[in-house]
Amino acid sequence: MTSEPDETAAAPEPAPAPSDPDGVLRLLDVEAEPPGAYGELEPATPPLIDGQGRVRLSFSRIDTYQNCPRRFRYAYVDRLPTVPGPALSFGSSIHAALEAFYDRKLPDRPSEDDLLGWLYEAWDSTGFEELPRDEQLSYYRHAQDVLRRYHRRVGDAYRLPATTEAWFELPIGFEAVVVGSIDRVDVDDDGRFHVIDYKTNRKVKDRARVAGSLQLAIYALACRHLFGSLPATVCLDFVVPGVEVRVPVEELDLEAARTAILDVAASIREERYEPTPNRLCDWCDHRAVCPAWPEDGAESLGEAVEELRRRRRQVARDVRALRELEAGVTRLATEVQDAERS
Repeated sequence: MTSEPDETAAAPEPAPAPSDPDGVLRLLDVEAEPPGAYGELEPATPPLIDGQGRVRLSFSRIDTYQNCPRRFRYAYVDRLPTVPGPALSFGSSIHAALEAFYDRKLPDRPSEDDLLGWLYEAWDSTGFEELPRDEQLSYYRHAQDVLRRYHRRVGDAYRLPATTEAWFELPIGFEAVVVGSIDRVDVDDDGRFHVIDYKTNRKVKDRARVAGSLQLAIYALACRHLFGSLPATVCLDFVVPGVEVRVPVEELDLEAARTAILDVAASIREERYEPTPNRLCDWCDHRAVCPAWPEDGAESLGEAVEELRRRRRQVARDVRALRELEAGVTRLATEVQDAERS
């Protein structure tokens, strides 16, 4: 005979709260927690400073700082949101298709249809979302035409490169490290390297400006860092007009490039972020909060606040999904162990 349960017995103790040594569970209350609440999840260094105390830069960061230090601060220190544009999405899509075109094991040149297929797979639509559909299609068809011409231009000269999208972290003394990736590094029959960077704007730079390119000087130094020797040549391939401009590495001023990097790193350490009005201000995502343009008001501050809220909501969702997955894995592990014992 089965006894009835004793309703007067003490209720079972509640299960103990899961251990949370890193404070991750508290992220569910992201709105209420002040900075510093999350222990090891908080940034360990100031913005742009790596674990070795070096300023972490890239060519685009250096270029932005040289153009306008205040814009640099808004983008890379304050991390204000930016609006993706058609030019950026168009360029990233072309780059991705060309990476697939060269990142192969077989030496045979892929077909034009292959190249256009890679464009379709890699197409980045984020910068076109605000455009009417016919304008989006116009950009896509333009990209197809650009790659058809590129395929014809390469012709029988196609050969596999040494590498594509070569990631580098180039130390410059103890003060800075420059990171980035080289679009393509070719190697000729004599074992010499040749650096190629794709450009998707319509305007072609002349030979003197290519030789004076800080970006190519950085890539030449990065090539030596990665492969042990400077490239024989560096090249900007202007893919849209279909023009290559190539110069020997001896025409680059590598010492001036090092000096420019260190100067920018020193200015960032000193927090020198004065605004520098120039012809690019009309296209700056942060003009509305820049003191150089007080008449524009502070409209983009609202956008930054909304982005902050969006990211907090995303963190809360991610933590919830993490905890659900952890619970599921725990249940499965228990079931496996029970099955093995039975």
